[in-house]
Parts: sequence; structure tokens; C-alpha cells
Amino acid sequence: MRTFLAGIFVFFSMTAAAFACPDWQFGGQTYSYSGQQLYTPQQLQGAAYGGFDLAGCSTPGAATRGYASAAPNYTLNLSGMDQYYLVLDVVSQCDATLLVNAADGTWLFDDDSNGNLDPRMELRVPSQINGRVDVWVGTYDNSQCAATLRLETFFSQSPAPAPAPQAAACPDWGFEGARIDATAGSMNFPVSYSLTATGGASLSSCPAIPSARGYGPQAPQYSFWLSGMTGHALDLSVSADCDTVMVVNTADTVWHFDDDSGGSLNPALRLPAGVGLDGRVDVWVGTYGGGACPATVTAQAIPVAQPAPAPSTAGGCPTWNFTGQQITATGQFLYSPQNYAVQASGSTEIGGCNIPGAYGYANAAPDYTFYLSGMEQYRLEIEVSSNCDPVLLVNTADGQWYFNDDSSGLNPALNIRGTTALNGRVDVWVGSYNGAPCPATLEMETWLN
Repeated sequence: MRTFLAGIFVFFSMTAAAFACPDWQFGGQTYSYSGQQLYTPQQLQGAAYGGFDLAGCSTPGAATRGYASAAPNYTLNLSGMDQYYLVLDVVSQCDATLLVNAADGTWLFDDDSNGNLDPRMELRVPSQINGRVDVWVGTYDNSQCAATLRLETFFSQSPAPAPAPQAAACPDWGFEGARIDATAGSMNFPVSYSLTATGGASLSSCPAIPSARGYGPQAPQYSFWLSGMTGHALDLSVSADCDTVMVVNTADTVWHFDDDSGGSLNPALRLPAGVGLDGRVDVWVGTYGGGACPATVTAQAIPVAQPAPAPSTAGGCPTWNFTGQQITATGQFLYSPQNYAVQASGSTEIGGCNIPGAYGYANAAPDYTFYLSGMEQYRLEIEVSSNCDPVLLVNTADGQWYFNDDSSGLNPALNIRGTTALNGRVDVWVGSYNGAPCPATLEMETWLN
């Protein structure tokens, strides 16, 4: 168990105060961008929420106020930023704050510079924006609300004159778009990404792309690096106010194209399981007439019916050495029940995995990894609902295992108490009693002690 790995996870034996301040070591939802990619503004949809009073935290050089969680909302891996400066701002429905740990370790903070009680900051030092940048979207009054983090680069000085116009080049997977790392588990519900649909080359003049029409850029807007897609199809759709087209190149380098299958002049594709979905999948969103407009691309992994696996230990026993889809939350945020879609499934018979009282089947990696804070006054209730017979396995921040099968009919539920168990990383597996997969819903809710 992780409790006994001295020197690596020693913080699990500390008091709750160890989790009372923002810590970049947790990491947030991860995105990778270059300075050139951010020259087209990017919007990350999420939430602003509190957790811990920043007045008691040591953030050298940053006069902080308000509240933020222990783990960052976002971890940005930035490159090619030397000729740019970076602007971050927040649009929210409450009094949001912005805390940043820059690539050189500098802490930066803002409260209201964007107007309407929202924050904004400019990072102009190259050493602060080349590398890992962690971002917390907090709140002044410890509330929570929907919030959008906007990222955009600007030239530090006027760019060199543009070269003479050349013929636009066809979509080319030799270029890489904004990198999105995802698994089938992290996309078992629709996930949307903002972009600008643009023209470029005439796609009908690109012989490698069958039946293509309209116009599209040379570089993809997004490059999805996918894993765990065995037994899953991939749905991709576009929503925009203009007539858009979509080009996709899968990990087996096969081209796919669509124009209007999504309705309202927007494209949609379902890429079936087994067509090269494990690996890099590039997505271009162009326009039928060659212009440009704001757009959103939505991705979702769709489980394909599979036969029940034979009892075996294939895939390995559940282990916290892997992470699931990462969620950061506070006890106050979970006081309103939160539901997460999940596929109840398992490839390993966990009765032989040295987990006390556990049985049924589960996968090696957790379905969700929660980074929890502000749990001192709460207990955590975890429930699963489905139309099959799921099992529930949890490993808490202190390294303890919890298991349940049938607390509510054939559905499992757990109630977990204790600050050391709940403040920090909590991994959740939704397995299956007989190994057969089915859709399920995981509910997380806190109750006052």
C-alpha cells in the first residue's frame, strides 16, 4: 500500500494542514499548446471554486486573497513562447480569482482586472511561459460557479512581414494540433473543445482525402492521443454558425471526411472500433465556402457490445500506480451531488488481488481519480447505479481499500469518513460482478459529519 512507501507518499501521514494550500505537484486537467496555436484564442470550460483560504498560504511575491483548491484546475504544457506574451482571463458567474504558478516557479495572482469581478493577467517573461504552467481558478468568497478560462498569445513585438502568398497546402498529419491526452474512460461522456473553423486548401484538390469538398487548413486544430479504445467507437461532431466540414486522420493514417451528417450544415463522424483509435487522431475543421467562424468540436467514446470476458487476471490487479480521469473538488462542491458517467467493467478477477473482502472483476486503472480538499467537516457517500450488477472499489488518500457490492439492490454504495482518508487523492473503480460491461453512473456526495 502507498502508506508504507516512505519518502514518496509521506504526505499521506501528515495532518489535514498539508493539503490546505495550492500545490502544483497535484497537477490539473492537462493541455499542451505552442505559442503559435494560442495565437488563435482557446477557451477551457470548467468551474471556479474555493476550498482553502489563500491568506494562510505561502505564495512568494503574490498578494493572494480569496479561496482556491489544493490541486490546480489546469496544467498547461507550453512551448515556442519566446516571441509571444500570454494573456489569461476568466469569465464566470461569480467573483472569481486567478492564481498561477509559472514555468520558473513564480507565483502570480489577480482578482478583478478583467472587470465584472473576474481576473486577468499578462505573462511577458519567456522563462515563465516556456514549460509547465499551473492555473487555479478560485473564488473570492469560497463559492463555486461555471467559469471559462481564456488563453491567447500576442507578439511581444511586431512580427516580421508575411512572406509572399503561396498556394494553400492540403491537410498534413506531419503537423500536430493542440495536444489532448485522453482515454476511453475520460471520454465516456461528450467532451467539447473550442476552435476556429478556417478555410485554406481546396479539399477537392487533395487526392489523399476521399470525397472531400470545401476548404481546410494544413495543420489540424487538435491532435487527440487516445488509449484504452479497444471495444469503443469514437464520435466526433462539430457545432458552428457557418457551413463547416471535418477531416480526420486516425492512428493508422487513414483519412476520413464529412460535411453535413450532424445537421444544420455541420459534420459528424462515428469512427468504428478497430480503425486506428489507439494512438494519435488528428482533427481538422474547415469551412465549405473558405471563410472562418468560431466552432466547437465534441468527442465521445462509445462502448461497443463485447462478450463477457473469461475469468482471468489479464490487465492486472487494481493499482493506484495508474490514474483515472482526474477530477478536482472540494467538500463544499460535492455537497451538491455530482454524477459521472462510467462503464462498469473489469478484466481481472479481484478476489485474488489481496484486497480485503473484494470480489468480482475490475480493471488495473481506476475509472476516476479525485483530488479532494476541504473535507474536514464532511463524510463522503459514493454510490453506483446501473442496469447490471456492478461492484465498487475505492482507495483513499491514506492508502486504505474499501469495497462494496450490493448495498442498494444490486448496486453498491460506500460511506467514508476521516480527514486523512478524504483530503488528497481518492481513486475509484467501478467494476462488474461477472465481468460483463454496462453503462453506469457514479454519484459523489458529501454530508456534514
